[in-house]
Amino acid sequence: MKNTQNKTGEISDRTAHSSYLQVPLKLGVILIASILSAATHAASPIAGLLQNTSGINSSQSNMANVIEIACPGGRGINADDFQDRCDAVVNSALNRSIPQTFNALQQTSPEQIPSQGVSATRTSFNAIAGRMSALRAGARGFQVAGMGSGAVPINLASLANPLGGAAGDSSGVWDRLGGFVNGNYNTGNVDTDVNQLGYNLNSGSINAGIDYRFGSDLIVGAAFTYTRTESSFDRSGGTLDSDAYTGALYSTYYATDNLYFDGVATMGAIDYASVRHIQYTVPTETVNTLAKAAPTGNQYSVSVGSGYNFAVKQWLFNPYVKANYIKLDVDGFSESGGSGWGMAFADQGVESVTTTVGNQISYAVSTAWGVFTPNVRGEWHHQYKDGSHNIAVRFLGDSSSGLAFNTVTNAPDRNYFTVGTGVSGTFAQGFSAFLNYDALVGYRDVESHLFTMGARLEF
Repeated sequence: MKNTQNKTGEISDRTAHSSYLQVPLKLGVILIASILSAATHAASPIAGLLQNTSGINSSQSNMANVIEIACPGGRGINADDFQDRCDAVVNSALNRSIPQTFNALQQTSPEQIPSQGVSATRTSFNAIAGRMSALRAGARGFQVAGMGSGAVPINLASLANPLGGAAGDSSGVWDRLGGFVNGNYNTGNVDTDVNQLGYNLNSGSINAGIDYRFGSDLIVGAAFTYTRTESSFDRSGGTLDSDAYTGALYSTYYATDNLYFDGVATMGAIDYASVRHIQYTVPTETVNTLAKAAPTGNQYSVSVGSGYNFAVKQWLFNPYVKANYIKLDVDGFSESGGSGWGMAFADQGVESVTTTVGNQISYAVSTAWGVFTPNVRGEWHHQYKDGSHNIAVRFLGDSSSGLAFNTVTNAPDRNYFTVGTGVSGTFAQGFSAFLNYDALVGYRDVESHLFTMGARLEF
């Protein structure tokens, strides 16, 4: 028993002695780690740059953090072109070339990508609205119209009964069948903001459809729309073009001679063509390259509304309310080219839920040449759902870290307005012409203008 106790005591002493030795060892490890951490921080030039330079946004900061992790020790692991670009940006920061490094980060960051969602939910318009307004104004048969969702000459014959309660009295199938072909043109711009590169946009669409009157109170139709949109980014940042193919079902129901209800549902596919133009100069190199991609997406929308038409002599008043839902899905995609700055983007989705309260006032003036109808309109929109988004992005050439970073989008305005004015003329033989202008107002950093003009011929 005594030997056991002695042995136990010896083991206990050795354990205590080992514990005493661990204290200075731990202190030494902590000291070495602190020195290495300080050295790493000192060798982290972009992190220092971000701390001392104003104007760098969240997307650029997130991207720079990945560059600092992926570059050191990445030679032989990362793609050569990515490693070369990465090293040059880090060396630029080491040389304290702050303006050049800042510009390189700005040019490389993929701030063009949020424009897909912005264009879908903040600058779009309803291509079928013009046909539905024309139907409520008493349009019959087939129409071939010029540009404009607002191509809606007021039918004076229906002023006493604006909703055409007796429109379905004719029993012939062909008298109940109608159709249209028209076009729309929209132009606007989005200003450069904190997390978003600004751009100008122009779009045009061709819309064609056919509808049928069921009795005197219900019209149901189907339409197809092709839309071409072209966007050009600020700072020579590149372009984003798209071709959208959309099918729609629409209906108008006359609850009374004055009260109506509308519904529109659309579904379509979108083919994008994106080009990011990356150009900058740092002390060791000049980069001027294009990163291209061909994303695809789908867009869905539903709109329901109600309005009330009433006439007072030559005046026609049309107050209305609408609820609108838009969903845009863009599939994940990868760029080609870019001299090392090519990137892969994750799936992204944007949803928008808005309500609209509006009113249009028209006044009919009869002359020897025909009837002219000037009008003014205004709408208040409230956004409920659309918000800021994070789009996950990674460098295609980064094999050492495999990290992704977030491109951050701006949150939308909650309240904004559209206003418009125009004039239409109705002449003999069912011919009419029109000119309209609509504008988006009160929306931070976004402008959208819809010019509509052309002619309508019923046959």
